[in-house]
Order: sequence, then C-alpha cells, then structure tokens
Amino acid sequence: MNMRFNVLTLIFLFALCQGCDTKSKEAAQRTADSTALANQEAALATKKAEEKIARRAKLTKESAERAEQRNAAAAEKAKKSITYKDATGKLIYIKAEVSPEYAGGEQDMRKYLKDNLKYPDAARESGVEGTVFVDFVVDDKGKVRDVVASDAVGDNVDIALKEEAVRVVASMPGWLPARQKGKTVSSAFSIPITFELE
Repeated sequence: MNMRFNVLTLIFLFALCQGCDTKSKEAAQRTADSTALANQEAALATKKAEEKIARRAKLTKESAERAEQRNAAAAEKAKKSITYKDATGKLIYIKAEVSPEYAGGEQDMRKYLKDNLKYPDAARESGVEGTVFVDFVVDDKGKVRDVVASDAVGDNVDIALKEEAVRVVASMPGWLPARQKGKTVSSAFSIPITFELE
C-alpha cells in the first residue's frame, strides 16, 4: 500500500510538473510576444521621430533659402527705388534708414506669435507643416496694415496656415515705425511664420 501511495504521489508530481512546465512555456511565450511587440513599437516610434527630424531640417533649410532669396529680391528692388506708392497714393519705404521694430523687440514678437498662433485643426489632422512669409506695411503711427501671405515653404501648405498667419500679424499691437531722416514713415516689412506640429 505504501508503494502504491508512493507511485501515485510520483505520478501526481510528474503531472503537476508537466502542467507547470506548460504554464511556464506559455508565460515565456507571452513575455517573448510582449517583448517583440514593444521592440516593434519602439522601432516605429524611432522611425517616426527620425522622419520628423528630417522633415523639420528640410523645412528649416528651405525656409532659410527662401528668406535669403526674398531678402535679395527686396535689396534689388530697393536699389531701383527706396519707395513706392500704395493703392491710396501713400508713400511706402522699401528700406528706410531705420527699419520698423516690434515694440519690445524680436523676442517679444516671437512670444506674441507663440501665444497667439492657433494651429488650424484641418492642417493639424493632415499633418501639414510649413513656413508662411507674411508681407505687411507698418505705417508712420506704428499700425500694421495691408497684410498678405505672399509666399510659403513646405509640402502642401494649407490655405488655413496662410489665413492664420495673416490673422495673427494683422492683430499685432503697435510697432515702432520706420524712420527716414529723423521722421517716422510707413515701411514695408516681412516676417516668416513657421507652423510645426508638436
């Protein structure tokens, strides 16, 4: 009887070990599957991050090149005449002795743009990024007028990005007007506004 008990105990222990072994193998497989999935997700995230960095670098390079071209064209235009007349007959300086400046300087202007630009939902959903060049006039009182989005850099720059850039620039608070021979004058100005997804 004692021997039967021992045999039954051995059979039971063997069966228990087999069950444990199967459960261990299943747990090991689940761990391996989870690790493989995590590695795939990490690789995908890395690839997306690398693509985003490459896209941003391309956009930055293209924006800098376009800004340089625009500055060269403005300088060439200023060589011919430093002024032009707008549709109402007002004299506008292309290049005054002292350029107009955002009240508070460039750093405050960047803060204003950051705080007031709203990324258009449609452009965000489409993943559209780009730089919009906004041309405008700062009049002799420091008010912004005649705002237009004249140029854009980036793949499929959405019209909504241009409209948002124009909206924000048109609502800018006062600038320090340009000066020519000590007097305040109206002057043309241009700024690039870059839209980048977080």
